[in-house]
Amino acid sequence: MNLEALIRPNVRAMKPYSSARDEFQGDARVMLDANENSLGSAGPAEFNRYPDP
Repeated sequence: MNLEALIRPNVRAMKPYSSARDEFQGDARVMLDANENSLGSAGPAEFNRYPDP
């Protein structure tokens, strides 16, 4: 049984995820995650996770 035949062509054509850490060519001592900000926090915001009832 050929398992490749069970995979849809559009799924087979997908490229796998490539991490920025793998693609980086320079010299870095600290690698930030994709959702980290090197400039620090933007400060307090007037947002509440859950609104008052």
